[in-house]
Amino acid sequence: MENNKLIIRTIQKSIENKLFKGKIIVIYGARQVGKTTLAKQILVNYPNKKVFYINCDEPDNRFALTNKTSTELKNLIGNNEIIIIDEAQRVENIGLTLKLLIDNYPQIQIIATGSSSFDLANKINKPLTGKNTLFGFIPFHCKN
Repeated sequence: MENNKLIIRTIQKSIENKLFKGKIIVIYGARQVGKTTLAKQILVNYPNKKVFYINCDEPDNRFALTNKTSTELKNLIGNNEIIIIDEAQRVENIGLTLKLLIDNYPQIQIIATGSSSFDLANKINKPLTGKNTLFGFIPFHCKN
């Protein structure tokens, strides 16, 4: 019989302590280690916040974030207070998109996840120097 218990990661508290401090939270790591689950789990502690989740595996979502002006980005995210950009490394020029968002709308908390740590770090570090907090996520194994 499979055990479907949700595992609470110790990194969750560290991430929550960095929220709403004017920086983008970036969670990166290998595929299938729980980055999306963690991002969504954090939201449970913010039930009164308006949330916008965008999965960048979807081509139309990637297009919606690629080479847009800050006005176009604001029209996309609306009045949401927390934005989760899942699989962010798939968006061309994601670093610039994130920079536009944080520079123009610092009151919004952005959480970006990415499965390719090297690619995601390279795409966001230069444009976001000093404007982001990185969290690496590693897999672990449980004994039954």
